[in-house]
This record gives sequence, C-alpha cells and structure tokens, in this order.
Amino acid sequence: MKPILPVGIAGIGSYVPEGRLTNADLEKMVDTSDEWILQRTGIRERRIARQDEIASTMGIEAARRALEDARMAPDEIDMVLCSTVTPDQPFPATCCAIAHGLGMNRAGGFDIEAACSGFVYGIQIGASFVASRAARNVLLVGTEKLSTIVDYKDRNTCVLFGDGAGAVVLTSLERAGRGEYLGGHMGMEGGAEDILGVPGGGSRHPASHETVEKRMHYMHMGGTRVFRFAVATMAEQIELAMKPYGYQQLGLVVPHQVNQRIIEAAAERVGLPIEKFFVNIDRYGNTSSASVAIALDEAYRAGRLEKGKIQCMVAFGAGMAWGHSLVRW
Repeated sequence: MKPILPVGIAGIGSYVPEGRLTNADLEKMVDTSDEWILQRTGIRERRIARQDEIASTMGIEAARRALEDARMAPDEIDMVLCSTVTPDQPFPATCCAIAHGLGMNRAGGFDIEAACSGFVYGIQIGASFVASRAARNVLLVGTEKLSTIVDYKDRNTCVLFGDGAGAVVLTSLERAGRGEYLGGHMGMEGGAEDILGVPGGGSRHPASHETVEKRMHYMHMGGTRVFRFAVATMAEQIELAMKPYGYQQLGLVVPHQVNQRIIEAAAERVGLPIEKFFVNIDRYGNTSSASVAIALDEAYRAGRLEKGKIQCMVAFGAGMAWGHSLVRW
C-alpha cells in the first residue's frame, strides 16, 4: 500500500457580490434598527447577489482566483467538491456547473451539504483524496446565495445572512509548499431539523401550494437554542483541535462567521484574546458554506496567516453538524 501523502493548500480565493444590504436598508423592510442588529450580531452590512449571479457563477469566480493563486490550470484538477445549501437546482450537482464553467472536462466531483460546516468538512474530504493518491489536485468551493432562502419578513433571520463564495486548491505538500493539512474532526447530532433549516421542498414536504403559503421554502431558525449550542460547540472544537499542540503554536482561529457575540463568548470560554480570531462578519454577515472560505482568503491576503503557526478553522451549523480543520502555514 502506498504511503500517506502529506497535503497542502496551494491556492486560496474568494468572491463576494457588489450589492450591499445595510442595516439602514433593513430598517425600511422590517421592524428592526441598526443598533438592534449591531448589538446582537455585530453585522453592519451583507452582500447580496444579482439575479443573474447564482451559486455556480460565484463559485466559478472564487475558484478562478484560487487556481490563479495556485498557479494551476483548470485541466490539472482531478476532483471538484462544492459545499452549498443553495445549489443551482436540486440536481445535477452544482460542482458539475462549476467544472463546466472552468473548462474542466475530466474532473470528477460531488456536492457536500453540511450547511455552515460544509467547507471545513470539505477540506478533510479533499485532503483524504490527495493523501490517498486517489486525486492529485482537488478544488474545494464553498458558495451560497442565501438571499434566495431568507424570509425578508422575518426580522430574526433576514438580518443575519449574505451571499458569497470561497475556494481552495488542495494538492501534495511538496507541490503546494505551504498550508500543511494536520487533520480535523467532523461530528453531528441529528433530530435538530426544527432548530435551523428549510422545511419545504424535500421529500418530507414536497413543494405544493400549502408549503408556499406557509413560507416553508424559507429558512427557519430556533434562536436562543442555536446561540447556546454554538458557543459550547465552537469552544469544544477549538480545545479539541489545539490540545495536541498547545495554544503557543496557534496562529489564528478562522471561525464560521455566525455572530460576533458567539465568537466573543467562545473566545472567552477557551481563554483566548479575541485578536486571535479573524472576524469579518460586520461586512458580510453569515454566508454559511462560504463563511470560513471567505475569511480564510481575507486573512491570507491581509498577511494574517503566520508562517510556521497553526491556523484553526472551526464551524458548526444546521444538522446540527460541526467540525474543525487544521493547517500549518
């Protein structure tokens, strides 16, 4: 049996739409205020895609930037993974549209539906393909057009979410020369469909006049239950991830951008200063599968990924599903 191959991140990229939905804009749409939103979430604005921008087109743009950063041509990719809960359509998989848009004619691939944890899951899945030599180069894309499933009559959810995409290219560490994948963890607790999800449109509640009238095709969220679960889970994952190494080796925590208060509470619970966390939720809101990917790219472009230090990506989301992935930059 061939030895396990060390894996690295060769390229990172992201894309966010130009359209902005500010708190002031939301004040005109629902019973809310800039102060209320900012105090409870830390969000000032979120990006909203144009009608002609969909999950695949945003994913294609992020992927192009990641490939450019990796100095890799599209036809060098063997596997395309796409994490999304807002696919172009139920099937075929959105990864097929991304591969086609990039001119890839031989790559395999599939979609990952793990909501906000999808990108962190995807790193582990993609790294496994490379490490086992089942694929030389893997493109992982996290892309969401959450504005299509947000109910803009529900002030508890419409203030939270935005659109965008991010991507990484995984390959052998020898070729990548950076971003050594150290491992990760995936976990979930089922039976939580009522806490966070879109109840309509699947085999449980197929699309009908009734599901449309009941607004079941929009996102529904359980509020305080999500907050408590999120803080505990994020803190547990950071502690689990860094226990073998020690916090002295930690460069940066790149968390799912869910809520400023949740991130701050998790930081306090693990005893880390908030400066150790890369946070951009104020400008983008929660972009689900794209969240960690966009934050990782921004941290990279800003020179925040310290060489030789461990970067801890941690996420949780609907399902409930959670996980972390570690890379040493």
